[in-house]
Amino acid sequence: MGSHPFTQPATNRGRLDPRTIPAVLPEHWTTPLDELDAPRRQLRRDAAIRVVQMATGRSRRSAALYLGIPLGSLHSAIVIIGPWQKEPGNAVAYQNALPRVAEIAIAEGDP
Repeated sequence: MGSHPFTQPATNRGRLDPRTIPAVLPEHWTTPLDELDAPRRQLRRDAAIRVVQMATGRSRRSAALYLGIPLGSLHSAIVIIGPWQKEPGNAVAYQNALPRVAEIAIAEGDP
């Protein structure tokens, strides 16, 4: 993937209301992440940030602050998830799981 491992485009702008995204994603939203061999807590926090980015186009820092995630926790997630993402196949698997997380969030928000 030619992009930085923490870049997340706004692929779901207009389809996903960022106000419906909690800082701690509900368990059933993160089912696509369960198959990834990653630090669970940090991955779920990072996924919440990325879903906000997908909905808004915000930067990682701005998305974290929007969710009420302290910058120290954001940094911690980066320090832990970053090396995991650099292992072969992990970044691609994570990028493939994130749209599935977003689709679950969208379905949850549909009346």
